[in-house]
Amino acid sequence: MQYLTSGSAKKRVLTHLKRLETYYGQSVSLVNLKKTVMRIERLKVQQKHEYFLRFLEGFFKYHSDLQNYKLLKQVLDRINLVTDDKTAALSKTNNTLYEYFLPQEQVFELITKPVTSHVIMKADVRGATDITRQLHESGLNPASYFSLNFFNPISEIVSQYGALKVFIEGDAIILAILERKDDEAGRYCVSRACGLAINMLHIINRYNVKSRKYKLPILELGVGVVYHNKPPAYLLDGKKRIMISPAINQADRLSSCDKALHRAMNKERRPFNLYVFQSSIAAGKNLSDDEVIMRFNVNGIELNQSGFDKLAREIDLKTINCIIPEIQKDPIIIHTGKFPLVTGTFQQLIIREDWVEELNPEDYK
Repeated sequence: MQYLTSGSAKKRVLTHLKRLETYYGQSVSLVNLKKTVMRIERLKVQQKHEYFLRFLEGFFKYHSDLQNYKLLKQVLDRINLVTDDKTAALSKTNNTLYEYFLPQEQVFELITKPVTSHVIMKADVRGATDITRQLHESGLNPASYFSLNFFNPISEIVSQYGALKVFIEGDAIILAILERKDDEAGRYCVSRACGLAINMLHIINRYNVKSRKYKLPILELGVGVVYHNKPPAYLLDGKKRIMISPAINQADRLSSCDKALHRAMNKERRPFNLYVFQSSIAAGKNLSDDEVIMRFNVNGIELNQSGFDKLAREIDLKTINCIIPEIQKDPIIIHTGKFPLVTGTFQQLIIREDWVEELNPEDYK
């Protein structure tokens, strides 16, 4: 190409060809190159234009194909063909597996709508260690006590709210309600989580009546309800799914109760079961929420802010400013509304909105 198009390049090409003759020990004929040069010189202007246009067309096609190749390679690099059954099951559980079925295969495949958001609810028993010790001293089985008075009664009502069990341990239970795309039943996930939490406390209170009668320890709970507007992730332990969600950690904090604050506030009468404080030592310090926030949560339910925002979209909430001197001198802001259960019946919600007050952790004033 250089020999045909550039006069100054001809000498370099000839020099290079002579070196090749020395290296290979045979001459290289320039007859075809010279004939081509003569043919080019005899071309008319129109013919040169046609050749030039043909070259441009090929040149542009080449670059277009090159860009398409780069784009295709970029896309293909993002695709992982799954051949391992465990990897396929894990990807399918986390909604990251794209499956392409033949028509005859689709009949046997159960298609579920993808999860768009979820609610986590954690119920934590207060003073479980002391309760276990008291039962042991009385010659009773703590496992049977917690099963009969806590886990079994709650398991009976979980399905009414469309909830599922995520995790159970000796003194706590974590439940989840999933909201799926275009699923009417999942529209009330926060409402039903709050209703389930209320019903759990009613059940515990009924069983506490029996426990007092037979001089057994009573149960006290702290409940946290957290809404997260993204689907949870999952790990697989064999065939068992393990849910991963930031809402679980937040629900754990909302259901907690500061032990020292619990002892201090148990000595005084209080109108409500849940109070949230900010430690006064946090002023001017860069501390995490765990270090700043102190909770008294004994048979109380705390709902996070995004959960309340979602709840306000789910049902028609009416806001009321109540003045009840017998409870407290300041006005009480409550939000109330009804939501449907899975069974079709309705349940009432009453949510208290209150300030986070500053508290001195030394004298609890």
